[in-house]
Amino acid sequence: MLSYLAASLPPETSAAARLLAIQGALRTTASGRLWMPAGLLRGMRMHQNPYPWWELEQTGWLIRLPAASPLAVRCGTSAQLLDAAFLAQAPGRMGRMYAADKALRLTSCRPLRGLPAPDQLAALALAAHLAPGTMHGIIEADRLGHVCAMTPTGLVDTLDRLVAIRAADWWSYTHGSEDITWAIGPMLAKRYTSMATQCASSAG
Repeated sequence: MLSYLAASLPPETSAAARLLAIQGALRTTASGRLWMPAGLLRGMRMHQNPYPWWELEQTGWLIRLPAASPLAVRCGTSAQLLDAAFLAQAPGRMGRMYAADKALRLTSCRPLRGLPAPDQLAALALAAHLAPGTMHGIIEADRLGHVCAMTPTGLVDTLDRLVAIRAADWWSYTHGSEDITWAIGPMLAKRYTSMATQCASSAG
């Protein structure tokens, strides 16, 4: 989903709008209808922030739908996704809903909760690109920057902040291959492992 949004949204789209788009794409119905409850938006610190919605509307990615009543406005936001390419290839709804919950729980965990949206997006990208069965990952620097919509300098600063708060244990850049390698930090690893265990239990 991160790669899909990196390709479908303009590079200038903010990290906050991308985090909103991730939740929107994963929670949409087969017809593209989306309902974002107020509690979920508060958890994302977007309940009183219309700008990410406006950004996605300006790109033609979605349109907010008029609320039926003032109470409906207070309860959440309804929208229609307009990206026909996504709707044509979207995976099953249950799988997408689980991924949406997993992404939200990861970015709202204690190490990341108070960070700005770009840092949360980068942490989510690191977790999404871990090697199977490990807490380590490797990805091309250009690709990670594209997924996070960050310049090389901005990406370095963000990765350093993630290490400083122990959301990441360490990271390094290999000049020859131009790869970034990292390990997520203890608290984030614990949250990720817990969610992976719950997924396996549900599958069983």
